Formats: sequence, C-alpha cells, structure tokens
Amino acid sequence: MTPSQQTGRSSVVGSSNQPDYAAVSIPSKPPTEYDHVERRAELLQQVRDLGHPSMIHQGEAAERYGVSQQQISKDLDRIAEYVDENLGARHELTIDAVFQRSIQGLLEEGEYRKAARTAKDYDEWVTDRTDLEEIQEQLEFLKDAHQEQQP
Repeated sequence: MTPSQQTGRSSVVGSSNQPDYAAVSIPSKPPTEYDHVERRAELLQQVRDLGHPSMIHQGEAAERYGVSQQQISKDLDRIAEYVDENLGARHELTIDAVFQRSIQGLLEEGEYRKAARTAKDYDEWVTDRTDLEEIQEQLEFLKDAHQEQQP
C-alpha cells in the first residue's frame, strides 16, 4: 500500500502543490481533529452536496472544525483555486456542484436515464471548456509568434 493510500490522500494536482481534495477520504475522527486537507476535502464535498458554495454557513463550519470563520473563508478560497486548476474560476465550482448534486438527486429518485443524460451534459461541458482553453492557448502562441516577427 502506498503512503497516499494509507492516508487516504492522492497525489497533488497539476503543477501546483495543492492536494487533490476530491480524492481525499474523509476520516472518521472528530472534525476538530482534521488537518487542513481533510477539512477542505469535507468542505468541497459539502459544496457539492449543497449545490453552491454560499450554502455553507461559515460561522457554523468554523465551530464544527474548531477554527476561525476567516480560516473557513480561506479554505473556500483554496478549494476554489483547486477547482480553478481543474475546471476554472470560482463560478466553475458552482457549476460543478450543481451537476454533481443533480446527478446524485436523479439517481436517488431512480431517474437513471435522466441522470445519464445529465452526466453526458456534464461531460460535454467539461470537454467544451477544455477545447476552449486549448484554443485560447493556441491563440496566445500565434499572437506571441506574430509579435516576435514584428520589427
């Protein structure tokens, strides 16, 4: 068993040193004993479950984890950065959470076909986003190449 499997943590995300919060196992110990990675992993799960980051009451979360409200706010910012690196911008966290919650709700209601269609829509949304990012990178490359050719 690898060290990351033993701790419930996977590798870091992309080029950053940020953990993959979505892959962290939420421990069974009291939340006041969570380290920052476990706390952020659970907060990410809550955002996805609730459907929107604003649904988390920061004061109550601070009390639950035994940290300040400012720390919860920072945690949500780090989660947004994590999502930004994986999906893009803070509003992308909202879109991701809504898709995840919608799929979960449809499955719970036995609406498997609707859940599959929603999952397909989600996949198309992620693919479109990725395609757009690739096009933007190509445009930047061409722009830089053009500027280098200018006298």
